[in-house]
Amino acid sequence: MSEVRMPYLRKTYYALALDPVHIGSGEMQMGRVDNPIVRDAASGLPKIPATSLAGVARTYTAMHYPEKYRRRVEVKPGVFGYASCADQTGPTGRKDGACGLIDCPICITYGFIQPGGRSSPSMVQAFDAFPLFFPAPSMLGPVWTTSPERLRELVQSGALEEKDVDIRLKPEHGFRLQTGLPARRLNLGWLLLPVAVPASPLTASGVAGLKAASVPEEILNRLVLVPDELFAQVVNNNLEVRTSTAIDRSTGAALTGALYTYEAIPRSTLFSFQVVYKNPSDFLLDGQPIPQDALWVRTQVEKGLRYIEYLGIGGKNSRGMGRLRLLNLDKEG
Repeated sequence: MSEVRMPYLRKTYYALALDPVHIGSGEMQMGRVDNPIVRDAASGLPKIPATSLAGVARTYTAMHYPEKYRRRVEVKPGVFGYASCADQTGPTGRKDGACGLIDCPICITYGFIQPGGRSSPSMVQAFDAFPLFFPAPSMLGPVWTTSPERLRELVQSGALEEKDVDIRLKPEHGFRLQTGLPARRLNLGWLLLPVAVPASPLTASGVAGLKAASVPEEILNRLVLVPDELFAQVVNNNLEVRTSTAIDRSTGAALTGALYTYEAIPRSTLFSFQVVYKNPSDFLLDGQPIPQDALWVRTQVEKGLRYIEYLGIGGKNSRGMGRLRLLNLDKEG
């Protein structure tokens, strides 16, 4: 019996925040903070949008290949400029800088458009990253909260199996907790709640599976399951809020009346997100099948994702924000 070839690969990634993460919503608000972070419209949970993940992955993969990140080209005889496969800009500033070669790890992986209509679609389909295990202070020290919905999403994506989770919270429990920590009541920040189920929401096999994905054991041993209705409240009430002021560029001093606040997802938050990799051989370029496969595409993307640990994602990078460590990347060959 011939083997069925899948037209895609799917992988769930786990990312640990080494610094607070600020992905701005792009709008100012009157209220608790001036510059809020982006949130999911339905659940109210903070997130890292897929566009942010895909954008930095493309840029950092290109930086891994310097000749693709900044390529010297001759504009006219004796006059040289630079083009880039990262943002597809050419020496004139127009979107004509992609090389479009059939073996380019940037153009083939992330797609490109050239003048005249020559193009290739992206082989990478990223999805929003949401907090999976969110840190909160408690009387027993830091704990990491999660919800039944977040754990079930791991099961639905194939990252965990049904036997790996042990969700015992029921609707009749109301606003109560499930945790293996030794407490009858537990505070999550300012919120004090009774413990209804004294058991971890992960079974031994679930803990082993996440440990195999390099999720820290310290997090897995201090999990607290919060009802779905309460999880967004716990997360939003324990975000980091910083106060800053604009700087007068002419004097180097604080600008009078320019005080503002902004939110950030705290360090040690564990995110999860999915990426689907398409098979390039299912697509044509210049009438010919693209020779690479989906595993090659994943390798190129993960080359870029590695750099987020050092170069960051989102805003406020100059203020010590944005570094994420991708925990379960493939080993570099």
